[in-house]
Amino acid sequence: KFVHVGEESQAFANSIRKIQRSQKCFPTVSEEQMEWMSNTSLGDFCEGKTRDDYLEISQKAIQGLGYVHGDMTLAIDHNVLTMVWEMHEYMPIAVNLCAVLEQMYLRFCYQKSKQFKESDSTQNEFLSVLIHVVDRHAPPEGEESLQQLLRIQATEDGKQNEDAVSLWLETEETLRKQKELVDSLDIPDEDKAAMQFDMPPAAEEGSFGPPLDKGVYEMLVSKQKGFREDQSTERRNDLKNRVVMLGHICQIAHNNLQQPHGKYDQLEVHFRRMFSNIKYSVADMMNQLTDQQDLTEV
Repeated sequence: KFVHVGEESQAFANSIRKIQRSQKCFPTVSEEQMEWMSNTSLGDFCEGKTRDDYLEISQKAIQGLGYVHGDMTLAIDHNVLTMVWEMHEYMPIAVNLCAVLEQMYLRFCYQKSKQFKESDSTQNEFLSVLIHVVDRHAPPEGEESLQQLLRIQATEDGKQNEDAVSLWLETEETLRKQKELVDSLDIPDEDKAAMQFDMPPAAEEGSFGPPLDKGVYEMLVSKQKGFREDQSTERRNDLKNRVVMLGHICQIAHNNLQQPHGKYDQLEVHFRRMFSNIKYSVADMMNQLTDQQDLTEV
């Protein structure tokens, strides 16, 4: 089946057909190959189990999420779907980041100047949306939350950042609707759970959702060189692992969305700059983590 029928841009479909004419092959898998990949896993086989319903469940899921039409032709941009597929290790992030891409495109790319796209304030806003989706961790007890840092929640003196509030609520509403969509899918509960955040979004419209940790956002925005002296080794390792994961997410998103014939290719500059910032931050962190006092010296 040729899945690229009906896409907004036919440029990619035409290039695939050109390959077929010249090389007599499609750079995609056949239905038989899909069945091979979705049949009984090695783990199930070793336990004497068989499972032949995974392909059907997968098709129900991607159709319910709006990724494909009833005839299995693509319903959204193919570069977005390759991004989702490559993020299969981070399934909840993949499903929800896909839902937020339209908002990110309109906010940070559509009819925006080069100066706007490359400004630090835009990059900080972009990071706040990314952290909202990708780095959902509760703040350490007694510490300020990300919502408080961004002045989404009013401070003691009543100050509140209205632009940040609007952006946050828009993102939270998208995540809430995506959770409702996943909950409505006609698939087993265990498969639904694999696509849901451990820390779910707000259940009610207009709510800021659960408090999130500000640690990763604060490190990247302030271009902090390594860790603060008051942070424990456990906290440092946790932040390092989360920053590395965020960098991996940015790398996957960039490498897929920047491909030709895509709707969201303008987001490439934001993911690229974010990945670059993360790369330098990780280098500083690793220098500090590995340059510890030798406790074995007498």
